[in-house]
Amino acid sequence: MPVTKQKTKKVSLTKQRRAETWHQLTSEQQAVIQKHIRYEQTSLFMNHELVGHGRHWSLVAYHENFNYEDTHKPQLYCDCGRRLKYQYVLANDLGEEIKLGITHFADHIGISEPVARQLQTEIHQLNFGLDELLQRIRRHAGLNQEMRHWFIDHQMAFKNLPPQTVEFILQNLPPEREVQADIVRAFKKATYVKKPRTHHKKSKLDKNAWQELFRDI
Repeated sequence: MPVTKQKTKKVSLTKQRRAETWHQLTSEQQAVIQKHIRYEQTSLFMNHELVGHGRHWSLVAYHENFNYEDTHKPQLYCDCGRRLKYQYVLANDLGEEIKLGITHFADHIGISEPVARQLQTEIHQLNFGLDELLQRIRRHAGLNQEMRHWFIDHQMAFKNLPPQTVEFILQNLPPEREVQADIVRAFKKATYVKKPRTHHKKSKLDKNAWQELFRDI
């Protein structure tokens, strides 16, 4: 069965709520979400040809600093020393690596300003997507236990699922809204039990009953 195409909604959490929600997740849930973010970031960077200082650059790692608001905890930094909320590790075709913030691509490795700006815009869209996920987690959105078990047993019937869907559901994380709606519809259709129709047949009175009924009239 085909899966509805994902739509991204702009949802923005406060820094405090984002951090609170993240730290309430299990380590397994955090790992699955981080894997999903890395996949999305890598796909995004592959859509752009990053050429600077005569070298081709590619994304090899992405890290989010969930301690950004608490400077007493371990931090992430740009190679120039600036503290970062998001750190991008890029490597060129010589194997050289550099750790940057998104606003430093043009300054440190010579990526053109238009490409750098386009990357910033698309990365902001991904961050909105992460905030939407965390918001849905806060609201306890997602499949109930019965639906989760049903989906795991019937996942092969769903075509073109986003790559993280199965792992999300296994870790009790909500899949994308449209994907979840498709799963719920399929579950209800597959498990629907038609109620038997009950016919109340009118009983007919025999001749003696009619005589007894009208005896006193």
